[in-house]
Amino acid sequence: MRFVYKRSLPMDYNTQGYIHFVSRMYSTLPVGQQKLVRQLCDRAGGEHREALFRLVTTDTGAEEVCRTYYLSRSTLERCVRRYYILFAQRI
Repeated sequence: MRFVYKRSLPMDYNTQGYIHFVSRMYSTLPVGQQKLVRQLCDRAGGEHREALFRLVTTDTGAEEVCRTYYLSRSTLERCVRRYYILFAQRI
């Protein structure tokens, strides 16, 4: 997933960029930060936590994630929105 600024999120461009790129660096993060990303995916994604995790930490696009995990685009977008908001609260 490439970085795209979302005006609908209650945070500025830099904060969104930070969250996006830290999430994408998941495999190189220290264990403590990896745990944080996992916990935020668990809280924001609920039963869709694995789909959200795959979307925010890999190059996999939203369409493929929706198809693989059998969920709608709007459901995935709600999870992503909650993830970004929760992450921003932790910064």
